[in-house]
Amino acid sequence: LPVGDGSKRYERAYELLLRNVPSYRDEESEGQDDVGMVDAMAAMQQQPLEQQHQPQQQRLQTQPQQQKHEQHPHPQQPAQLPDPTANSTHASNADPSTIFVISMQGTPGVDTRNEGRFDEFQSKWHASCNKSNINTTAPIIHTNIVHCPGVYEPRRGYGLTLSWLLCLERAKDYDLDVTVVFEDDARLFDRSVDSFCDWKVRREEYWKQLPKDAFLAFLGGHNWEYPSNAVENDVETMYKELKSSFGTYAFAVPRESLTSLLDTIKEDIVGGFRDENGKHLHHNFLSPERSWYRAAERRGKKIYGVNPLVIWHEGGFSNTWKKDRGSITGEEKDMLVNKIRGVDSGTKHK
Repeated sequence: LPVGDGSKRYERAYELLLRNVPSYRDEESEGQDDVGMVDAMAAMQQQPLEQQHQPQQQRLQTQPQQQKHEQHPHPQQPAQLPDPTANSTHASNADPSTIFVISMQGTPGVDTRNEGRFDEFQSKWHASCNKSNINTTAPIIHTNIVHCPGVYEPRRGYGLTLSWLLCLERAKDYDLDVTVVFEDDARLFDRSVDSFCDWKVRREEYWKQLPKDAFLAFLGGHNWEYPSNAVENDVETMYKELKSSFGTYAFAVPRESLTSLLDTIKEDIVGGFRDENGKHLHHNFLSPERSWYRAAERRGKKIYGVNPLVIWHEGGFSNTWKKDRGSITGEEKDMLVNKIRGVDSGTKHK
């Protein structure tokens, strides 16, 4: 984000986006004109503040509080604007160890169980990565952890999708070979510490092995399905081609696919939930994984799952499902490579 008046730019661009996101609309609409409005969000951040259209923002700021409550009777308001300056690291200070973490810590109007979750992610990440360095002279492993403020939207899938849009637009300025995005309840498997914490080792062990046709790679997830020609329980292949999966709490996007993924996210926001043929069905919820797999296929690319998995999902309150959920290792049903190898799968965390 820009320094100085970046917060105001962010708010204005965000307002422009939200005023053009369809909400509970049943009629069929491809929404191609709306895609331009979503694209305008990023452009607004680059304009001088004085050139941006101010009267609408001023009207919003001067609107009586009582009138706001009359228009939005529910205690939790949809699409709350997070503080973009919280825990921010500007692209000018970017380094190759950077990872991005979506968290609603600090987002107004969300469930109080989100308090402290980004801080907890940082604490547990650094503890895992430097566990072996305690009481030794080994150097501390540095990771630049960037907080992407989460967006609250009551419709399932929309909050995360809006959060990815803002986060990945920001990530483009970092110009990383591979952009890594986590949710704040993602946790490292103990087996992954040595290979994933240090960015130089991560580059050699993971990114240099990433297939050239990768749209993206999931570092964690569950309910894996493979193409019909896949070899089941293949313990030697580092990246397994996937047909479908669930869970977006840990993924990696190569630079070549970042714009394509952003385009897919924008299509979801303005087009809503669609069937396998791309026909609009509704705007009640989104299924991002389905959209991503279809987008990869349309572009002649593939989605992979890293083998063995790097990340598991810690149990707790789910903003998507509005309730507490248990931990997920991603190895409960499939991709049981570690049981085959006879090493700890991490299920002790369940």
